[in-house]
Amino acid sequence: MNLRTATLSLLLMLALPMGVFAHTTSIGYVPGASAGEVTFWTGSYSHGGTPVNEGTLTLTGVDVVYGPTTVAFDITPVGVKPTGLVDGTNNFFWDISADPSFTYEFPVSTDPNLFGGVVWWQGVTFTGLNAGTYDVTCGATCGITQQWASLSTAGTIKNLSGGLGQDTLRFTLTAGDIGGGGTDVPEPLSLALFGLGLAGLGAVRRKIA
Repeated sequence: MNLRTATLSLLLMLALPMGVFAHTTSIGYVPGASAGEVTFWTGSYSHGGTPVNEGTLTLTGVDVVYGPTTVAFDITPVGVKPTGLVDGTNNFFWDISADPSFTYEFPVSTDPNLFGGVVWWQGVTFTGLNAGTYDVTCGATCGITQQWASLSTAGTIKNLSGGLGQDTLRFTLTAGDIGGGGTDVPEPLSLALFGLGLAGLGAVRRKIA
């Protein structure tokens, strides 16, 4: 933690009531196991003990038709960073801004180690996705306790990538971010028939030649 972050963290701790501490301080995404699936992971620093799932995530298509779809976090919290999350690529953080209003900036590419840094992750999987831009929000909060409550309960989110406001984040998902590349992928039988069709076309061409 650098001197700026350490100083701002200390000032925030002194200025804010204990009830707003904590919280979801990162969000990332990885391809799901099946076509069209994406799993979102939110991260929080420790409050002692083993946390349980809290809150919901809502996904809404911006340039694709999707949702709004709200799903409860249901992947059991883990204390090891989920495989596939790469900071600055598909995993991002909030940090305390330099201004005196105690806003939070997003996205930040490296963990600023707010209050010890992210040590717990909870996840949720969305289905039926294709490449495109999506708005992601926890609504009023990502959880009901200090473990997962949104940072916005302690201040306003300053979205550096779009200025969308307090609770809404915007991500562009490529085909590589989505299980199977998306939902518009041929079924195995369709692929086999397509292959046979190409083979037959080749035979016809050879006969004509």
